[in-house]
Amino acid sequence: MTWKCPQCGAEYPSDEQCRDRFDLCMAMEYENPTAYGVVHHLSVACSMLQHNVYSRDVWLEARRMIAQFIQGGITPAEMRKQNRSRFDSGCRKWSVTKGAKLSEFDAIEWSRTIAEVRLDNPDIYCADVKLWAMSVLTDTKKLMQQLNIEPQ
Repeated sequence: MTWKCPQCGAEYPSDEQCRDRFDLCMAMEYENPTAYGVVHHLSVACSMLQHNVYSRDVWLEARRMIAQFIQGGITPAEMRKQNRSRFDSGCRKWSVTKGAKLSEFDAIEWSRTIAEVRLDNPDIYCADVKLWAMSVLTDTKKLMQQLNIEPQ
């Protein structure tokens, strides 16, 4: 029996679903933080973006962060330092997931999903997560231009 995700379009040859794959990825990343976990900042953001989990403002911010990681070369440590006060849950008055979602979400066609991330070994896994993150940027570029968030 195959399953297709209604949010991202991922197709699985079994009854596995995106959440199952995400949980497996997170377990591997936490068990092996210096091998699989080096792309945690990308895997979480990509999954949340493709399933429209974040509130609209956080969705747009997470997409911007992926661009900074991939295109700008910023490290997770630099990103944390840069955003520590803004994202501190004890200080912020807004929710990461509650609130209006990205209404334009249904117009996005995802070319790569978590289903394409191979779990074989850390090198393959990290390379696939990076490809996934690059595809998220490409797949959302037109939307970012329409929203006047990214130059033409």
